[in-house]
Amino acid sequence: MKNSYKITSLFLILSSFSSCITAQQEEIDKGLKAIFQESLLQTTGYLSSTKFMGRLQGSAEYDEAARYVALRLKECGLEPVNGKSMFHYFNDETNIIQKAKLELMNSEGLAVQSFKLGEDFVCRGFTGSGNVNAEVVFCGYGVSSNDYDDYKNVDVKGKIVMVFKAAPPWKNAVGNWGDTSPRGKARLAQKYGALAILLINQPNDLPERALIGSVACGDKPHLADFPMLQIGNNVVELFLHISGNSISNLYSTIISSKSPSSFDLKTIINLIVDAKYQAEAPTANIVAKIEGSDSMLKDEYIVLGAHLDHVGYQTDELIFPGANDNASGVASLVEIANALKLSGIHLKRSLLFVVFSSEESGLRGSKYFVAHSPIPVEKMVAMLNFDCVGQGDSIAIGGKLSYPNLWNLAKEKNSKDINLLSKNTFGGGGADAEAFYKVGVPTLYFNTSGGYRYLHLPTDKTETLNPVLHEKLTKLGLLTIVELANGSYNGEKNALKKD
Repeated sequence: MKNSYKITSLFLILSSFSSCITAQQEEIDKGLKAIFQESLLQTTGYLSSTKFMGRLQGSAEYDEAARYVALRLKECGLEPVNGKSMFHYFNDETNIIQKAKLELMNSEGLAVQSFKLGEDFVCRGFTGSGNVNAEVVFCGYGVSSNDYDDYKNVDVKGKIVMVFKAAPPWKNAVGNWGDTSPRGKARLAQKYGALAILLINQPNDLPERALIGSVACGDKPHLADFPMLQIGNNVVELFLHISGNSISNLYSTIISSKSPSSFDLKTIINLIVDAKYQAEAPTANIVAKIEGSDSMLKDEYIVLGAHLDHVGYQTDELIFPGANDNASGVASLVEIANALKLSGIHLKRSLLFVVFSSEESGLRGSKYFVAHSPIPVEKMVAMLNFDCVGQGDSIAIGGKLSYPNLWNLAKEKNSKDINLLSKNTFGGGGADAEAFYKVGVPTLYFNTSGGYRYLHLPTDKTETLNPVLHEKLTKLGLLTIVELANGSYNGEKNALKKD
């Protein structure tokens, strides 16, 4: 009789356990069915529309986009952390480029050719303003050291320097090359008396990536009266034509000799830039949570991140929509939040959704969040970052070399219904995951393979996306998140030495 009672009790326990597993799987299946490529595309398209003008941090358009995303998350049942606002404000610099003009002049001071913004040239995001009519001087890599000095035997005072955007590809025998950011090279050119700088690509750089929008210009101070432009290869060759040179020959000469080849092009140009700069413009991360159901584990968090900002616009002629980078990542977060709401998936641990500002200007939003997080970092079990997830041919997840157990957990969820995970990976955090990685939070970076063709170009629109890939990646994200929230993963020792 006792044995019969034990068997009956065991049967009831196993039946109850089986019912729980079945119910949970039904919830997960319901969540997966709630993720649609059409809704991902709709959210991505709206955020990358002209309404938000490229979502430059500190701009009115970014603020409006942030309010829209916060509303979407609220509709999905997310709440502010500690009962406060979802908006976590901080200050960052911003620069609204209102006018940009570039012309080739003749010796009589007349314009002989006008160049088109976005096709022939772009402004660097933190360009200064100015109206400069002067000769152009080629100054190699625009660096100066005891071992190699592009400014040693050339006079650039009152002129415009033209330099390679990259740093020299060989090691400096007497140390590093100093600050080779656009601002760093501009400061050096200004020190020698130049009035503006033209940044150019090396001949072996990808031509389709020649003219990109970028606010990654280096550290302050801002050079308010010093224009910084990047010009296309066709314009470079035109400027060099008078002197009988070509950029490929100049590049080869410098690389082979490791010696400067600076000279005055005898080419005169007129450039005009009018930019409205703010050193301390308010912007905000969006921070919201879904509280876990387990009384003990709800104080532990899985962090989901994606940056909302992009590189904005330059006058009314040129907008960088940023559909893949990174309206797609934000759309994935919103879709995951909605799937969790519609499916009723039970989560033991809590989820923290963070939509970052200021990724493009130097990961400043994620750095600010980690430094001022309302949740202690030791309570963060893992951080999953979604960045550029809508275009490409397969799913790529960074982080395996640092956190192999976490990466393999995601790999196990790459079921036959998804089956798009690439072996391509890396160590460390990367992008907005980097700040978390550096404080010891295990990270995964959800990305794609072959997805950077339109990066920072005006063609980064929804028409270039891969909706099927976007949907499957988002579903893989959901499966990974649920496993982390309900499973036994508790972190791991970093396989790579931190910086």
